[in-house]
Amino acid sequence: MRKLIQIAVVACATGLGACDLPDHKVSVPESVQQQFAKLYPTVNKVEWDDEDGLYEAEFEISGRERVAQFSPAGQLVTYSEEIEEQYLPHIALEELNTNFAAYKVAEATRVNQQNKTVYQVELKQKHQQDVTLVFDADGYMLQPEPYEAGFVSKQGKSADPESLGKPSRQWELPEELREVSGIALVRENLMACVQDEEGAIYLFDLEKSTVVQKIPFAGPGDYEGIALVSDTAYVLRSDGALFEVPDFTTGKQKAVYYPSELPATLDTEGLTYDRANKRLLIGYKGEDKKLTEDKGIYAFSLSTKKMLQTPVITIPLKQPVLQRSGQQPKTISDLLQASSLELHPGTGALFVLDSPNKRLLRISEKGEVLHLLNLDKELLRQPEGLAFGNQGEFYIASEGSKKGKGVLLKFETPLL
Repeated sequence: MRKLIQIAVVACATGLGACDLPDHKVSVPESVQQQFAKLYPTVNKVEWDDEDGLYEAEFEISGRERVAQFSPAGQLVTYSEEIEEQYLPHIALEELNTNFAAYKVAEATRVNQQNKTVYQVELKQKHQQDVTLVFDADGYMLQPEPYEAGFVSKQGKSADPESLGKPSRQWELPEELREVSGIALVRENLMACVQDEEGAIYLFDLEKSTVVQKIPFAGPGDYEGIALVSDTAYVLRSDGALFEVPDFTTGKQKAVYYPSELPATLDTEGLTYDRANKRLLIGYKGEDKKLTEDKGIYAFSLSTKKMLQTPVITIPLKQPVLQRSGQQPKTISDLLQASSLELHPGTGALFVLDSPNKRLLRISEKGEVLHLLNLDKELLRQPEGLAFGNQGEFYIASEGSKKGKGVLLKFETPLL
């Protein structure tokens, strides 16, 4: 148990080495005590503890709890302070109001470490597990990283490269799916797949780890995405053309062809079914010359069978969260290159898979990047397909190399 230490600030002003401290279990080095008194001269009550080789001080200023951690040499490593919810960045507040409205903010903390600021928010809901979220200085939600001082809780956090760890299952795809480009879960243990070159839908049995049916629907072409609407499959070609395949599992119905109405520069790759709005959403990897500094999500109406000519979602590319890769893109359009997109079955949140940048992003209806997840390059050489299961589990398909096979990975960690 920690023991409260009374600091005689006046006597210590000339050096804490002259201070007589009460007996306590934690022996705090003089260098640490001196630095603490220098930084917080008005504090006269502090509780010390040692945490993983660091010295942690808990104290209050203006009635709010503060925590500071020091190295044995007296260097301030991390400082956190409790704040009111209203002082969180507005983007973080919007995230909480939109996707966590059922939760109450139990505690909000601002954490400073290594010249970086993050906000940790602890959420509570009756009969539910507590959730801890972490936001960057601008308010964009991050995955909690392994801060040296150990301030950031990992309880209830959403997926990140560390929490994802290894997938719960992994399948090596057959040669005919080496260039897998799109996936959609038909039902439990059955995945529909398309690939870059052949106009066919492949049904891959997850239990048998093999293709159990091949369903041709068109000639050779660069097919990139697949979405299922009941018994009908829609397949997207890279030029923006769509193929509607009714009762696709029977393999007996002729596909309906919808020629592209989109600019050839888009290089369309992502396709998903938006049930709430009775439309298909289309993402692209290339450049939309009409938008210049933005990327768009286009929509194909299932009622009129027409493509909307303006994006239904516009994503500004100058958002700070998109420009942290450490690499200089050839064009601003390269900051976001959608290879697949999906709507979460539970929350309806839009997720975009960006293969060239090895990222998975959650996008708001206003085009704000609310969540960015870096993918493991070793596991996913060229991630091209994304699909959700009914319980929120998700699958990512990756193309193989010239000599290697494609893979399909399943992750159980829920995406918020």
